Amino acid sequence: MYSFNLIDQPWIPCVTLAGEPVELSLRDLLARAHTLRAIHAETPLMTTALLPLTLALLHRVFGPRDSRAWQKLYQAGAFSMPPLEDYFAAWSARFDLFHPERPFYQMRDERVEPKSLVHLIHSAGNTGTLFTHMNEEQGLRLTAAQAARHLVTAQVFRTAGLSGLAEKFTDSIYTRGVLFWASGATVFETLVLNLLPYPAEMIGIRCTADDRPAWEQENAGHQRAYPYGYLDYLTWQNNRVLLLPQSADGQLVVEAMTIAPGLHIAPDILSPQRRYTFKEDKKAWQFMYFNPDKALWRDYHALLTLNSEQQERPPRIVLWLHYLAGTSLEPDAHFTLMAAGMLADQAKPIFYREEYLPLPAHILGHERRLPLVARAIQQAEEAGKSLREALNTLAEQVLMRGGDQAPDKKVRDHLVDQWDLLAWYWMQLEPGFWNLVDELARDVPEAGSTWHAVLKQVAHDALQMAAQMSGTSAWALRGRVAAERRLHIGLSKLDQS
Repeated sequence: MYSFNLIDQPWIPCVTLAGEPVELSLRDLLARAHTLRAIHAETPLMTTALLPLTLALLHRVFGPRDSRAWQKLYQAGAFSMPPLEDYFAAWSARFDLFHPERPFYQMRDERVEPKSLVHLIHSAGNTGTLFTHMNEEQGLRLTAAQAARHLVTAQVFRTAGLSGLAEKFTDSIYTRGVLFWASGATVFETLVLNLLPYPAEMIGIRCTADDRPAWEQENAGHQRAYPYGYLDYLTWQNNRVLLLPQSADGQLVVEAMTIAPGLHIAPDILSPQRRYTFKEDKKAWQFMYFNPDKALWRDYHALLTLNSEQQERPPRIVLWLHYLAGTSLEPDAHFTLMAAGMLADQAKPIFYREEYLPLPAHILGHERRLPLVARAIQQAEEAGKSLREALNTLAEQVLMRGGDQAPDKKVRDHLVDQWDLLAWYWMQLEPGFWNLVDELARDVPEAGSTWHAVLKQVAHDALQMAAQMSGTSAWALRGRVAAERRLHIGLSKLDQS
């Protein structure tokens, strides 16, 4: 009989505070959490997928039921192992990846035949060679540790699609949109910061007496649209997966599995880790997506709007950090938000992304500082618009070659896009923006004027680069003068705002 118990066997990739990579069991992860810098798996999605599972376990053992219990847990600086050992002893069999009756995070489905593990790798059947060069014919062999990581990732991030059965696969709970988590200096800090008081209204998911992680439930596959509570949600199984282990070259490996649609979650369940806006035309909440052409910091102010729950719903972690900043932690604490997830077109992933956003406590929900942050981003948008107009002017003169006939707008826009300086402009602004946030948190009087100077300098530098690429012809020089005049007029409005 095959066995691979996740409590005892190493399968979670981490990085120590000294920067050394290690692979740890679930027990060692929690015992050494205060000595680890981060969980660091093969992809951002895989790293993120390990968080809800671990948090569900910690909630079950430690709660914490309120802010006082949370503060006691946080101030301990490390997880108390006796209650964790008691829990592991009670539920050890349920953490066996290949248990003959209750394999971890899996469900048997007799309707489907075994198939290659390439279908467990995130949407491998839909992405071609975008994320993997594997295919059904070549097959795939994973170690037990690798199979465990891919299993957890698939349960959290697998996309919807056809199944070969009457019912279709549906998106897992975190498949689309941006997910927000707190990130601490150690794995211990990261995990504890993300332990919202449980059960509590702040989470936004009703918790019943039946709420528990999937591995504790006697029938985790019982059809239902609404989770029993937050722990059920964190371990929700959209897919009925069963890994089929075997021995190969003296090693325990997995090459095949069965997979079928599992639980379908109700569309009105709002994820605590997402940021939502209520769309009046659709009478529904819409979560924030990653934009391939727009860095996340440009929506930074939208994440911090705390007082308009009827139209905007911030990630629950932002509400929690705001509360901690005013009660349990130092008022000048500096948090970090980790934003992770993917962008997908129907069932086809386009990209994965992971970003880290500084979050000074003095900015959170502050009636005076938050509008200044929003205004700074608006000024950057306005300066970017002025830069675009200046680049258009330069491109028109270059294409006209001294003539009077204005070029086709598509041709002009193509030349501006070739210069690719608007993307450069936004990339160069980001360090200045985080400096602005820091200065606003510290009430530096010159913060606004410094930001204006950064906007002007970066916009002028972008235009100079375009001018250099345009050459030294008479019409290019004429275009440069006209473009500089256009940009100067646009940027002069910053001083009036």
